[in-house]
Amino acid sequence: MSVTNEETGRLVRKIWWSSLDEIGNLDLQRRTWLDPNNKNPHWSFVEFVCSYPDTDELEAGQKKGWLSPAEATILIEFGKTLAAHKSPAGNDYDNAAILDDPAWHDVVRSAQQALQKLTKLPRHR
Repeated sequence: MSVTNEETGRLVRKIWWSSLDEIGNLDLQRRTWLDPNNKNPHWSFVEFVCSYPDTDELEAGQKKGWLSPAEATILIEFGKTLAAHKSPAGNDYDNAAILDDPAWHDVVRSAQQALQKLTKLPRHR
């Protein structure tokens, strides 16, 4: 059984939107990043940042028809905001300090705004 381009596109879109949603959810981050019993590496600042698609991935997704031009623009612009964030004291592994960082709160708000913009767009495919 082969997977179609359309099915792949739906899955990739879901992953990309979920990544944005996770970055925009400070409560989720507090629950998961600070949980001493959590052993899943996904639930950390480093993994959230690394999981977000880069500009090349998003542009390729648009070319393949997985994203509309407007969606790609919103996701790429947010990616620039995310990439510009610098962790307190340069420590990407200090989740507690990042969660207390007003600059991170700005990134979270930016993710929320990007998600709101995406949800207002006409449904793609």
